[in-house]
Amino acid sequence: MNAANTAREFDDLMRRRALGTVFQPIVRLDGRRTVGYEALVRGPAGSPLASANALLEAAYRADRVVEFDWVARACACRAALDGQLGPNRLLFLNIEPLALGTDCPPDLWPDIERAFGTFKVMLEITERSLGRDPRSLFEGVDRQRPTAAGLALDDVGPMTTALAMLPVLSADLIKIDLTVTQASTTAPSLKVLDIAFEEAERTGATILAEGIETDDHLRQASAFGADLGQGNYFGEPGPLPPDERDSIVASVDSESIVDVATPFEALVGRPTHRATAEFLRPFSHQVAFGETDLAEPALVIQLVPDPDLFGPAERHALTRLAGRGVIAGVLGPGAFDVSVPGVRGAPVHESVLDGQWALLALSPSSAGAMLARAVPGTAEFEFGVTHDRRRVVVAARCLLRRLGPLPAESPVSGTAGRG
Repeated sequence: MNAANTAREFDDLMRRRALGTVFQPIVRLDGRRTVGYEALVRGPAGSPLASANALLEAAYRADRVVEFDWVARACACRAALDGQLGPNRLLFLNIEPLALGTDCPPDLWPDIERAFGTFKVMLEITERSLGRDPRSLFEGVDRQRPTAAGLALDDVGPMTTALAMLPVLSADLIKIDLTVTQASTTAPSLKVLDIAFEEAERTGATILAEGIETDDHLRQASAFGADLGQGNYFGEPGPLPPDERDSIVASVDSESIVDVATPFEALVGRPTHRATAEFLRPFSHQVAFGETDLAEPALVIQLVPDPDLFGPAERHALTRLAGRGVIAGVLGPGAFDVSVPGVRGAPVHESVLDGQWALLALSPSSAGAMLARAVPGTAEFEFGVTHDRRRVVVAARCLLRRLGPLPAESPVSGTAGRG
């Protein structure tokens, strides 16, 4: 089938809301009990659009990713309802990053609303969404999360973006990528596991091992301590089986993170001091960079209250870090120039951030932040320093909600996560 015919077929599928859905079991490794299913989108059998990847590629070519995502979600919900999935089961639904903050088409809403009221729905965010546009990502997660039973971070593997953003997303479930499950003793895989389990220990998140295909994979997943597993070893994607009467209730809740209006509020309960910008400028660099391990993966964000406080030294430092794979961002007031190579930036026009100054760095092994606010009528700032990981995470989330995409960022490629 040529490109024009494929485009027409995709248009027809969207018009008829006719995407297929198959389900793959999610199993508790201790006892091998099925706790839920991931819904995977499919096109017509034998068609060039039969696979999830082909459908997603067609959606991007047609600039209809948002519509495709909602249609896929609605079809999955309808299939789960028709298949009489047990109400205690987890239903995993993938969400495309571009659709996170959008409204559902009215004709698709009834099936989605009914499914969310019937099942324990887990929303899966794939790795490709994490570094694209932090502000839109957080806005979308804020909008979608209250309707769901939890948030799952999919395809967590050696890609540094997922590992750098893991601490700030507060995921309830961390899905370890099949490349790690199937090669868990390699250095990159061990690094991923170490970071994921540190996060799970800190927040109470649940670990799921993807890609379990053999007895060896199962032994490895059990050995590294995964709670749940997924893969053809437990069942290939297909129709929902008759639900067992003794279904168990699965809980994947993690500890929530407090959200604040300004980064300085992350210091509540900590002592603060006063100093001038002449002291704080080099001191903030020492706090964020001097003792913090900024080998990738890492996250560095700077908020300056005055453009003069972001000069050549700061530009060079962030550009260098971005070149090493660190997610770097800078925010400032008014017409502030944030065009730094490889660095996300945004001018801020919020009175709540007037006089706020922050420089923070966060990596899997360390955290540091200098957080300050101007003292009215003086040339001084009230400031505090923290290496408390939770406080640095709180401040980072506050700033990420204001941080947009890289300038002239190209569309994100890859189709992981749709199965």
